Amino acid sequence: MNKFFLSIFLLLHRISDIKAAIKKTFLLFILLVSSPLFAQQTANISTFHRLLIFNDKSELMLVRIKDSDRWVTPGWYQDEQLTIKQGLEQLAGSYGVKISSPVLRGVFTLKDGQSRVISTRLIYSTKIISGTPEAPPIIGEIKWLPVQEAAKIVTYSHISTQFMQITKYPNIVWGGTQYMPQDSSTNKSEIDGFYPLLNMSK
Repeated sequence: MNKFFLSIFLLLHRISDIKAAIKKTFLLFILLVSSPLFAQQTANISTFHRLLIFNDKSELMLVRIKDSDRWVTPGWYQDEQLTIKQGLEQLAGSYGVKISSPVLRGVFTLKDGQSRVISTRLIYSTKIISGTPEAPPIIGEIKWLPVQEAAKIVTYSHISTQFMQITKYPNIVWGGTQYMPQDSSTNKSEIDGFYPLLNMSK
């Protein structure tokens, strides 16, 4: 638990856009109450970190999961071994690239058809500093696309909905609750509505 809290604190100190201590404190509070460590002990809630990786053309990196037709953006489930910073850097490294310091852009809750919380999703944006992306063993293909085109290809609508909102309003950290479909034949999700958690331009 202490390692998790420390990793959040260190990550916040690397977010260059947030200079005021009160903003860092507020973001820390958001992350802590959103983490499974603060969830009820009976709930089995995972925490997933998603990276929105952009190149110098402002194109978003999409990846296709090997032996499938599922297109997503890179991500990593929180574990007990790695801090957030270590996990995100290791994730980028698995694609053979170095990235700028990830900036927190969204804190979202996923619920199932019975309105049970199943996952907390933390979304970060970053840019490639060096390296040429190469597919790790679990990935079959990599594409760079403008955000609008990427949204048409991504398999799961909760992912595209998140990054469309985030890129449309780049100075705001967004929150929201999304509902996964009960029908496994569709990947369309529903959302209660986005709400701003923090305006980083103020």
